[in-house]
Amino acid sequence: MMKYFATGLLLMAGGTIFAQTDTTTVVDDEEIVNEMNVGTPDRDRFVFSLHWDGLLGAPDSMDVGPLSRGVGLHFYYDIPFDAAKQYSFAVGLGWNNANYYTKSLLVNDSLGNTNIVGFNESQSVTRNKLAVHYVEVPVEFRFRTKPNQKGNSFKVAVGFKGGYQFSNHTKYVGDEYLIDDANNVTLVDNANEIKYKFYRYSSLSSVQYGPTLRIGYANVNLEAFYGMAGLFQEGKGPAGTPLQIGVSFNPF
Repeated sequence: MMKYFATGLLLMAGGTIFAQTDTTTVVDDEEIVNEMNVGTPDRDRFVFSLHWDGLLGAPDSMDVGPLSRGVGLHFYYDIPFDAAKQYSFAVGLGWNNANYYTKSLLVNDSLGNTNIVGFNESQSVTRNKLAVHYVEVPVEFRFRTKPNQKGNSFKVAVGFKGGYQFSNHTKYVGDEYLIDDANNVTLVDNANEIKYKFYRYSSLSSVQYGPTLRIGYANVNLEAFYGMAGLFQEGKGPAGTPLQIGVSFNPF
């Protein structure tokens, strides 16, 4: 009788041990599956932006329009500080275009200085803008929350960028006109609408730089840039420093 009882105890103990081992294995498998389901954080290597272009401190006579706008395209190299890749530093290279739509003409004098000339009261203008292009080097310090299963996270990037202005021009579409030495605008009689571009205003600043901020979730961000240099060189053109506010997208 004792022999059968002892055998039963051994079988029960063995079953308990195997059951515990199996349970532990299941828990480990679930942990592995959960870890595999956590997405890879977005590294923001490529950023495409659409932004509003403002000119802080510009004279009223320049009359910069509220719908001035531009685009940007930047590539970044992201360097994580930790294994989870929540903190990182990034350096990039890119192109930025700013367009200032104005209700005035920018006219150069004999010294190369740029002056503001108002439209003729009877002048019909379809489009008038100043376009400026920069090649830029941005740097960012980045923070991301832990990504969800789809790899999406909230993120904040504080940085600074410097740019070299390599191209600029004005574009005018409207009534044909003449400007005399006193900067008076006279319309040409019976003239058709004209389209023209004037390139290379030497009075514009060759460099632009300032702080940046980008806040977003997943692949969409709100961003801002404040220029610390005037759009024009001091004393050679209208006052005003750039301000850009927009939305950006980073597909990978």
